[in-house]
Amino acid sequence: MDMKATPTGTVADTVEREVAAPGQTDVRRLAAGPRLRALLHDQGLVLILLILMVLSATLSPYFLSVSNFLTIGSAASVLGIMAITQTYLIIAGGFDVSVGSVLSFTSVLVGLLVSAGVNVWMASMIALLTGGAIGALNGFIVLKLKVNPLITTLGTLSIFSGLAYIVSHNQAWYVSDVGFSFLGAGKLAGLPVPLLLFLLIFVAGLFLERFTRFGRAIYAIGGNREAARLAGIRVEAVPFWLYVMSGLSGGFAGVLTTSALAASGPQVGEAYLLSVVTAVILGGASLAGGRGSVVGTLIAVFVLGVLQNGFALLEFTSSAQNVGIGVVLIVAVLMDQAAQALGKKAPIRGAPAGRAQGTARP
Repeated sequence: MDMKATPTGTVADTVEREVAAPGQTDVRRLAAGPRLRALLHDQGLVLILLILMVLSATLSPYFLSVSNFLTIGSAASVLGIMAITQTYLIIAGGFDVSVGSVLSFTSVLVGLLVSAGVNVWMASMIALLTGGAIGALNGFIVLKLKVNPLITTLGTLSIFSGLAYIVSHNQAWYVSDVGFSFLGAGKLAGLPVPLLLFLLIFVAGLFLERFTRFGRAIYAIGGNREAARLAGIRVEAVPFWLYVMSGLSGGFAGVLTTSALAASGPQVGEAYLLSVVTAVILGGASLAGGRGSVVGTLIAVFVLGVLQNGFALLEFTSSAQNVGIGVVLIVAVLMDQAAQALGKKAPIRGAPAGRAQGTARP
């Protein structure tokens, strides 16, 4: 991304000056309100997480065991890896509901390639690149052909979900390799490898969000696309690479899932069709763009992990679990709408009504 320094500062600084009108409060001060709301939101999520843990511990004697907490962390890792990249995409004003189908398709691809004699690590790399290519396809359709991102990714969701069943003949393909199984089912220092990978990706994502120009550009585009364009940010290139990242995360999740199960199948991604977007919105990202954080997403991922684990311990059916996830999704969207309404009713002092108040990291 071309982000050259200007005589008066970096492009990121220019974005802030474009967004904040002359004579208005600096955008960094304008960010104080959103940051405070984000802090309160994250604290509320932590409270919800604690309440769920207390309820689960009360209803099931197995919940508080160390092995169960490790199970929650490992199970939530696949969701979290996809949710991290989805967070950036939604902040930038994009949307991708196809990652679950990417997971299924790339999982099947690994199984088919290994059964054909391809080395399992080479098959995994091909699957990862395929996920990135699907993300690039989504980005091209949305940004170049100007098709609504929800419609686009619903279409690719249907396409690659169907292809997963077609090419696999609706069968599971076993992938037996000790080294490969370690990736999805092994432990390091007593912690599941998938959890460690998720936390590593989270730290990298947090660094990108807080300390890089690319991260600032994501918020700028989502908060005020025209101001970002005037400031020299490539308002199509950045979202395009975010779609690629989303596809890559789906491909990586497919490889991890195949490794954990020692098998691939066309149905393995179905559980994530709603939960990825649910985690991001529940974590505080706005569907309108310009607001969100991987910290909120991290907490939301574990909220959903504890919720699903509690359902499992109480022997709820998968259908009942889907009902619960659907309810959480609706509640998360309602929370997002309420936050937007409050923001409109209580504008920051000094900002004229109807004017975009800038892009701010929460």
